[in-house]
Amino acid sequence: MVSSKFDVATECLRLSQAADRWKSTALVDRAELAKKTAQAVGEEAQAWVGAAVAMKSVGPDGQLVCSNELRSMLWAEESATGPIATLRLLILTEQALRSVGTSGMANVSVKPRVTHVQKQDSKSPFGTPSSLLSIDVLPVRSLYDSTIFRGHQATVRCANIGSVETFMKLWQEECQRRPHSGGVAVVLGAGNVTGLAAADAVSQIFEYGRAVLLKLHPVQASLVTVFRSALKPLVEAGLLSVVIGDTELVSDAIRNKEVTAMHLTGGEETFRNIVRSNQSELGVKEITCELGNVTPWIVVPGKYSEKDLLYQADQVAASIANNSSFNCIATKVVLTSRHWSQRQQFLDRIEQRLASLPARPVWYPGAIDLHQKATGHCITGGCIKPRLLQNIQRDDQPHWFAQEWFIPIAVETAVDGDSIEEFCTEISQFVRELPGTLAASVTRPDGMATHDASRVELLIEHLRYGVVAVNAWSALAYAVANIPWGGFPGGTIENPQSGIGHVHNPQFLPLVNNSILRAPLRVWPTPPWFPWHRKGKQLAGGVTEMYAAIAAGKGGRWNLVGMLPDVFRS
Repeated sequence: MVSSKFDVATECLRLSQAADRWKSTALVDRAELAKKTAQAVGEEAQAWVGAAVAMKSVGPDGQLVCSNELRSMLWAEESATGPIATLRLLILTEQALRSVGTSGMANVSVKPRVTHVQKQDSKSPFGTPSSLLSIDVLPVRSLYDSTIFRGHQATVRCANIGSVETFMKLWQEECQRRPHSGGVAVVLGAGNVTGLAAADAVSQIFEYGRAVLLKLHPVQASLVTVFRSALKPLVEAGLLSVVIGDTELVSDAIRNKEVTAMHLTGGEETFRNIVRSNQSELGVKEITCELGNVTPWIVVPGKYSEKDLLYQADQVAASIANNSSFNCIATKVVLTSRHWSQRQQFLDRIEQRLASLPARPVWYPGAIDLHQKATGHCITGGCIKPRLLQNIQRDDQPHWFAQEWFIPIAVETAVDGDSIEEFCTEISQFVRELPGTLAASVTRPDGMATHDASRVELLIEHLRYGVVAVNAWSALAYAVANIPWGGFPGGTIENPQSGIGHVHNPQFLPLVNNSILRAPLRVWPTPPWFPWHRKGKQLAGGVTEMYAAIAAGKGGRWNLVGMLPDVFRS
């Protein structure tokens, strides 16, 4: 908890004064601050990851429960979701601000193009606008994405308000206006992933031009000092205050007249409680949030090669195991076709991978009770292995599909469609009934018949999720840091769904509808966040050092070359 000497009103006034100064700060100077902050993150990366690993190595009884094997897995995961994601965001922010400062626009490699055109009388039944503009944001050449994320492409889809020229004008206006919003934002950080709170604060400071009172989740109390060091340039500029506090602090901050915005990453229940307790005060403030998802992974039936099938199964397994499933986009429902001939082989591979992993401490608050409620079984010993429950029917066990369970269990269910057309139709209806609109993944085979491939593409384009990842885990879209992150448009204070607004939009893109991330069926080298990766810790450390070198102006190429031995040994 914060010290009794902590004065919320005084702190908010100080932050407001800093925000006033920041409002008139030139974009080139803002870019320089982003660069210095990235350098600080690079310098503190080891301490950051070490503190995160220590936090997640302790069981519910407070005792250390972590083998060397698990510690290496945690190190790779925490590197990816902490310093690496934050470094990328800051580097991309610096680049965008410099571009806006010199040309009035954020740089893009390819001009926006009109996509998804439909006749007005055939408007999509899924609610997608009849016309969208697509902007390619991945790969980023300066960050060696063609090597780190081989074969990956990402497109942000924005509402088309008339023409490419009209959109470009609006985008230019947004690049000039949004970074000067001003005021103070209260950012309520999530407790599950250490990089979330930092990224939320960075987004508010650089994308919206606000100073930030960052309240960390109590479970991250041990990281306060680390964050103050890693984000030291922002703290020294007076733009960031990092605190731990209770609901009273939150209410005091929200009621403060200097506070103009609130952002929360967490659960819907938490969001509703805060809104309910501070309804009159929040009515005059900008509210944004990211609230999670019952995340589906759709597997389109077809003929997969042995290697492609196993790799995709491994991805699903890793998405369940990662961070003990304490992720807002941990895979929760695997959707298959009952008529798919490779279904059992696919599911058996997932179970095999999960069974091979060590049990992890149940460190997240409330997870033990949730596990008891969901399964009817107690967790003994304070540790648990991730699991996949096969052939779970929604009519028989509806609770698995009715809410996001923050426990390391996913379920698989099969639909009856025996053609691609029927499968896609059933899947479309099924996922629309799942809570949340944050992100979804779709595995699809190569070499499909033209009509079937077109039908699957139609499914992908019309899924009502903020991010749709094809042949990849949707978490990757968050990690690359320039794909706007948030729920599908339509969330409100009364019905927030997966959230309101976006973070991770350093290019100031307006009218974001959603994004599509595409990857090959099989990727080499194997991503270091796969928990069974033999060199995951070393490679994650190498990527961290590469981005730190780029932030320091050293290019990063030799860091990339230095990772090759571990790549080939993995």
